[in-house]
Amino acid sequence: MSSENAELRKVGLKVTLPRVKIFNILENSEEHHLSAEDVYKKLLEQGDDVGLATVYRTVRLFEDAGIIERHDFRDGR
Repeated sequence: MSSENAELRKVGLKVTLPRVKIFNILENSEEHHLSAEDVYKKLLEQGDDVGLATVYRTVRLFEDAGIIERHDFRDGR
């Protein structure tokens, strides 16, 4: 079992391909603060077919599960 699958299961989330792809982007990014739009752009660059709404829902799920933290940098993102 891959580490991202274990991490998602550990917090009670179902493992889906979009969640794994988003998790990998967040985990492996050299940038420490990514918006949902940033994640979506990286998915597009990789040729992944994941919708922006899915990215927003997944980011919210990850936040609720404690995998990521939301920060407000006062720029609306």
